[in-house]
Amino acid sequence: MNILNKFVESLCGKFNNDEQIKEEELKGNIIHPKATHINGICNDKIQNLPLNFKGYFVLEESYYEQGGRKNILPHLFLFTLTEDNKVKLESFEIPENISKEEFRNDNDDLVMDYNNLVKSEKFNPMVYNENDGVFTGESISMFSPVTKFVLKERIENGKLYVSEVFYKDDKKTFGFEEPIVYKKCK
Repeated sequence: MNILNKFVESLCGKFNNDEQIKEEELKGNIIHPKATHINGICNDKIQNLPLNFKGYFVLEESYYEQGGRKNILPHLFLFTLTEDNKVKLESFEIPENISKEEFRNDNDDLVMDYNNLVKSEKFNPMVYNENDGVFTGESISMFSPVTKFVLKERIENGKLYVSEVFYKDDKKTFGFEEPIVYKKCK
């Protein structure tokens, strides 16, 4: 199994941070939102992929709940291999004609055209290093001259560790430096 296939197999499935929330509740200090990720390869939902396409488009559904508020944040990512055999993540915009509520893995009617997909201008691609089956990556993106987004991920043994933080003028405005710990449940 090549490194890209191994990575995508580790990344895809349904994950939640229920264990992390239970631990925080026991300590009396809930820091993170209750969160679920549903990651699935969606190449079959994309028309006009080039012949012998060697990457995997992954639709990531993210659901967050905290303080009685719920938020849906879907993403479209492309994972490919670099020349030095490392996994690279690039972010794509959700097509304008698809609502975030419709942008789900279980939506059999979801169809995108490869020729109309737009790579995110803001997101700096992330390259993962692999060591003994553990994948780690970090990306720093400037969303504006004063807004920085830092993404750190680690994938290992059925768990995703995800830290996403926004900074404005180097002051944290949103996110968690201590990662949300997702455990695969499907």
